[in-house]
Amino acid sequence: MPSNFTFIRIINSRFKPPSDENGTWVADQWSPCQADAPTQVDADGLCSGRRFRNVSCQVDGMVVPSPGACPDPAPATVAPCTTLCPQGCVVGPWGTWSPCETCEASKHRTRSVVVAPAHGGAPCPPLSEYRLCIADCMQSPDASLPEDAREQEREQEQWEEEEEKGSSSVRLRVGEWGACTSLLPGQAPSPSAAPDSSLYFARDPDATVPEASREVDLGPSNAILEVYPPEALRAEEEQEEQEEEEQQQKDAERSKGDPAATAEQWLFSPMLKPLGKVGHREADLPSQSHADLPLMLVMQGSHADFVFVRMKRCLIGRGRVAARTRTCVVPRDCSVGDWSTWSTIIPGCVAPSGLVVREVRERRRTGKALQHGDGVPCPHLLERHTLPDPSLQPCDTRYQWVSSAWGPCVASIGVEEAAVRCGGGVQTRQLTCVRAADHVPVADDLCVHVEPPPRVQRCEVGCERDCVVGPWSAWGVCTPTDCTASPPPATPGFQRRRREIVVTPSSGGAECPPLEEQSECHEAQCHQWVLGPWSSCEMDNLAHSCGPGHQARNATCLDSAGVPAPTEECRVELGPALKERECHVPCAFDCVVGSWSAWSPCTRPCASQLQVGYTQRNTSVVAPPGPGGLSCPAPDELTQVETCRVEPCGGAAWVAGDWRPCTLPARASCGPGRQTRPLLCRDHLNNTLPAYRCGGLTRPSLERACEVSCGTACTVTSWSEWSPCLSPDPCPMDGVLVSSVQRRWRRVLVAPSDGGSPCPPLDEERGCAHAPVTCSAHHWRAGPWSRCALADDVECGLGFRVRRVECLDAVGNVVEATHCLLGDKMVPESSAECEVSCTTPCVTSTWTPWTSCPVHPPCGHFSSRTRELLDESADNPLCQSLILEEKEACQCHSFYTRHSGSWSSCLVGAGSEDDSKGTGSAGVSPLLGADSGWCGVGRRYRALLCNRDDGVLAHPSACGHDGIESEPCMVECPSDCRVGAWGAWSACNASCGAGIQTRRREVRSGAASGEVVQPSLWGGRPCPETREVRACWGECSSSWVPGGWTECQLGPKQDCGSGTQTRSVRCMRESATGLEVEVPPEECDATAQLPRQQACRVSCPGECVVSSWSSWSQCPQGCPGRSHRSRSREVVRRPVGNVATCPQLVEEEPCLRGVSCWLYSWHVGNWTSCVPLGHSSCGEGVRNRPVTCIRSGDMAVPERFCPRDTRPTPQETWCYVDCPIDCEVTPWTPWDDSKCSCGENSGEMIRHRYLSVNPSESGRPCPANLQESRPCPAIPCYTWERGPWSQCKLEGGECGHGYVERNVSCVGPGGQTVAPQLCLALVHVGGHTWPYLARALDLNTKDGCYVPCEGDCELTEWTSWSHCHRDCYRGHQGGTQTRSRAVLTEGTPQRADSRSSCPGPLWETRPCLAGPCLNFTWEIRNGTVECVRGDGLVVTGGCEGTPRPCLPECTVRGSVCSGLGACVCQSGLRPRYSEKQRFRLTACVPVLNLTFPLPLPLSEAKYLPEDINVWMFAMVGVGSAFVVFVAISMYLLCQSPREQTSTPVTLRRQKTLRHRPV
Repeated sequence: MPSNFTFIRIINSRFKPPSDENGTWVADQWSPCQADAPTQVDADGLCSGRRFRNVSCQVDGMVVPSPGACPDPAPATVAPCTTLCPQGCVVGPWGTWSPCETCEASKHRTRSVVVAPAHGGAPCPPLSEYRLCIADCMQSPDASLPEDAREQEREQEQWEEEEEKGSSSVRLRVGEWGACTSLLPGQAPSPSAAPDSSLYFARDPDATVPEASREVDLGPSNAILEVYPPEALRAEEEQEEQEEEEQQQKDAERSKGDPAATAEQWLFSPMLKPLGKVGHREADLPSQSHADLPLMLVMQGSHADFVFVRMKRCLIGRGRVAARTRTCVVPRDCSVGDWSTWSTIIPGCVAPSGLVVREVRERRRTGKALQHGDGVPCPHLLERHTLPDPSLQPCDTRYQWVSSAWGPCVASIGVEEAAVRCGGGVQTRQLTCVRAADHVPVADDLCVHVEPPPRVQRCEVGCERDCVVGPWSAWGVCTPTDCTASPPPATPGFQRRRREIVVTPSSGGAECPPLEEQSECHEAQCHQWVLGPWSSCEMDNLAHSCGPGHQARNATCLDSAGVPAPTEECRVELGPALKERECHVPCAFDCVVGSWSAWSPCTRPCASQLQVGYTQRNTSVVAPPGPGGLSCPAPDELTQVETCRVEPCGGAAWVAGDWRPCTLPARASCGPGRQTRPLLCRDHLNNTLPAYRCGGLTRPSLERACEVSCGTACTVTSWSEWSPCLSPDPCPMDGVLVSSVQRRWRRVLVAPSDGGSPCPPLDEERGCAHAPVTCSAHHWRAGPWSRCALADDVECGLGFRVRRVECLDAVGNVVEATHCLLGDKMVPESSAECEVSCTTPCVTSTWTPWTSCPVHPPCGHFSSRTRELLDESADNPLCQSLILEEKEACQCHSFYTRHSGSWSSCLVGAGSEDDSKGTGSAGVSPLLGADSGWCGVGRRYRALLCNRDDGVLAHPSACGHDGIESEPCMVECPSDCRVGAWGAWSACNASCGAGIQTRRREVRSGAASGEVVQPSLWGGRPCPETREVRACWGECSSSWVPGGWTECQLGPKQDCGSGTQTRSVRCMRESATGLEVEVPPEECDATAQLPRQQACRVSCPGECVVSSWSSWSQCPQGCPGRSHRSRSREVVRRPVGNVATCPQLVEEEPCLRGVSCWLYSWHVGNWTSCVPLGHSSCGEGVRNRPVTCIRSGDMAVPERFCPRDTRPTPQETWCYVDCPIDCEVTPWTPWDDSKCSCGENSGEMIRHRYLSVNPSESGRPCPANLQESRPCPAIPCYTWERGPWSQCKLEGGECGHGYVERNVSCVGPGGQTVAPQLCLALVHVGGHTWPYLARALDLNTKDGCYVPCEGDCELTEWTSWSHCHRDCYRGHQGGTQTRSRAVLTEGTPQRADSRSSCPGPLWETRPCLAGPCLNFTWEIRNGTVECVRGDGLVVTGGCEGTPRPCLPECTVRGSVCSGLGACVCQSGLRPRYSEKQRFRLTACVPVLNLTFPLPLPLSEAKYLPEDINVWMFAMVGVGSAFVVFVAISMYLLCQSPREQTSTPVTLRRQKTLRHRPV
């Protein structure tokens, strides 16, 4: 330490010892996140890591060593974090060894980088390795040297001869260009920043060198260096300096009054960031102090020294050489903002069907500034990330469907939606997708994978059941008003009748009519005699068999209630009953009258005050009287007429009126109340009667409870989120400023009813908080070009002009570049090359690319390229002679169009036109119309090919079309079959037993006029049943009713004897009123029809007279064999003499089956139609089947003839008539053109739609085509044609850095060059510049190269670009490609402070847009475990972090394969290893929990870790040190020969090696 240093101690008098009270923790900033090893990847594709920071305890701003002065706890110094996962280097397999040239040389092999390291991943291993050839020579000692070795010896001898002669050998090495630096106008380059030369010159050390006094530094070089003698060089340099000073003065004077110059200075102002800057770049050279240091290069057989010499030493005798300084555009990288947080755009979940919906997240970043020059272009601003499948929630835990209340029950959806008043129908409801957490409505698309609840269901509206009553009973006896009085009052009495309720009414149904009636009567009596039948006539003189006699009968007394009463009460009130009467038994000569016929049906069902019914019967004389006999009655006595049905037609009854409105309590508007109704006494003609006429009848209730509905209030969902604050869509055509609004919505869940609260507004709008914005029609605007600028130390040659590129909105306001970068337009270039002539005062733009020939060029058309005069050159006469346009003749062709393929089907709906965008809207399509994609006017398509006259496929525009031909077409809309209302039911076709009733409806259009038949057409609703049948049952009440027989018609002049008589026989049935009515004879049993005519006999006096035959007796059931039936008659008048003369009185006949004997069985018919209940045409209904008692001969008879216990059941069952539910489908998806290809077979694009609601049986069926296709346009295949790279152009040098060029063009069929836009049509160019696309698509036309000089580093050529490496598992859309080169010879460093002379990196990456997804996995190949890429390439690296398989497999019991590829024992087991093969697992034994060691032999102690003692550790350490020593020795031995081995001549040859894009 120097002695003049003085230490001064400054004591702070205010410093106090630290205390526990005033200490504070001070934490530094967190360090960047460092990924952990091994890395753990989370769901976002990021790796977990840690970040660090320093934490100190400070008191009064000073750090104290003791942390006790600060409170606990101390801030954390380590925190978890996430970062981009490290990507380790992945290299391919080794190539083959290079051939050995001499035994003293070495051979090498190389490999390439497949995936470059990134984000701190493992670096790449060596890409080349060497091996001495001496081993190969020792294996083949007789092998002769190759021809290359002999050539190398000859070149070495020639080199030595040149050294001996001392000839001068100077070589020009071209240096690598440095970075482009900015120079403001008029600013000179800094001397310290300017290197001595832009070129390296190497010479032999023995060559003659001019004296130092003659060396003149040329200084900054011009664009072109002409070689002059040394004296001329010095003079030229002085003249250039003088001219430069004069030019600067002229520029300064011109800028004072030249607006253009001022504008140029403004363009170059550093305050204007969007504009690029023009600067200069120089060669990367060593410093001036190192310029003359010799370079030691290793040569074969000898050492040669090379030194740097002044540039002018190499200019002597040369032509043009490269410039030291170039004009360039100062590069500026695209500046982007930080990534936003990940937002979920497609929530991941597991659908009920098991479908896994992977969650997709999105993040964005903003583009702050565009690139300039060779700066890094803007990367992607939008990134989407698909999460892996594990730990996904069910879809219904994120979003749910919320359903509204069911709508009204209608008979049909969409067509004739009439509400059902009674019966069945269908009803719908609306579904709304909401967030499950807070039930906020969201877009329905988010619930696409959630099982929706039913949207359509069947419904039934209960039919109002009316009251049904039975028939009236017979009128009771006429009863006085009071039978308790004695005697009863003389007032008129009353009689009553009742009926029962058959069907009880439902709520809302018709109430029951009066169930009880009473009528006045005038013969009221409290008692009645019930008389029995008369007995047979008993002779008064028992000795006589004929003559007078008497008959008797019983009489019973009943009171008014029908209860037996004492006989005395009836005698007192009614008098004695007639119990006996006289009778007469005819004698032989008395007149005999036949039996009375049956009474005829009553002519009226009831009696009124003016009309009464009557009935009659008749008889006839069957035997006239003889002498002395009783005479016959008078003719009018042979007919009897009596009144019938004397009961009144109706009586008085209490009739209740309609219920009055519900009366509520005071101040109540709804709720419970009371209601009343009037009560009147009315007759059957609805005439109002006095109340006393209904006295004694039960009064119906006149008051009941009621309730007034308070109504159903409208219920709505919550508000949705406010929509983004964006400008309206579509934008106004004039691009005027509009106010941005936000919208939110909600939906109705329950509609209001019965006066409930109405629904609130369902939509809301509000203005955005910020100022009015413009529409989102953003576009690029390129400003005017600046003047052509050169670097200050460059006077002519290549320059640049720049312009400002901005993103504008619709009205021209400058906005952030992000809006345009996310568009579909390429970013305009912000800089362009220009040329300043070195011989004339002319400034021109560079030549434009050759224009593509028109797609349909007429003969004589040209392809041209142009350039223009810039700045003042346009007005300079010296520049008018420059060629500004060059032309090349285009090939002229004729074109013709031909069809390809057949017409597509007729396409209707969104996307049917040539827009290919689809609708993308959610929900179901309307039922009819072109918008639904069902029907209407559409178009059909077919592909058109445009061919040249030579048959080559051309672009469709050459033929004046777009490759598709279309024409309008029509898809007929479905026409539903419509039917009218049902007609009335026909009468039952059976009077006895089961029959059928039928009703019909007609198929019609439903129009009010015309009634045009309109059946189902083109997929409309099918026609329903137009005929319905149901079973009915005849009451079997029809019977043959005979009239009385007429007088027996005898022959002429006969008074007795045989004759004939007739009678009327009618088929009669009792009607609903009780009146017998005549019905067709078919309703009566034909087999039981009574005869209308019969033989008769009028007995003569004294003859025997018998009565009519009785009815036949019944045959036994089943008609057993030898069964008979019989009938009988009796003697009415005995004959004179022997009674044996009377005819037979009993008659028998055998029972004949089918004639007199019948078998009865139940017959079951088919089920009838399903008849809906109520008034609806669909819904729940009933169907029945007829069950009839059938007599043999298929005659229906009353059911009493068949056994009841065998009656089939059921006769009626429930059924359902389908209510029409039409098929509904989703809108068409956008056209999928992924299968379209170029060429003549262009393929088809497809769109789909899916079923939304399945149709019911009677609904409109689903369309047959749920997928449609249309041809893709026939576009020729355009490809990039990349020509071969040229030789390395060194710009006058022999070695060093240069460039290579190639032609890249877009070509079509036949090799014709076309516009590049045709090749870029399949690439999304939005947001990218041409330099980015050129790198990503390998379209660079210029690339760097490197030719090593003698003794320089030698490299292999760049490998081809690798595949596009990207993580497809996480949805990465872009990736990177890598190319590499390997070091063959490191060479001698060109600078003392440099370790190597190898230029540039050994690998490079570039972005790529797409490519196959290739992953890396472990595979067992040829008995080894190798890491293999998805396409089969064996690599090194890439499989880290994935489980490595074990080879051989783990066969030891209890062992498993670890992730590192080694067999280990399972938990709870300890390993045993082999003695011969180290770490080979032989057994897994249980771990013994022992407290003392077991004395095992050493040979059995095969488990290593627990039994190694200190001595064994020492032995392992010594062995490890020995291994390290041997490895270092071998390395040194291998390195020494390598340094002494000269570089093979074949490797010293000029290499044309590409470097990096320029």
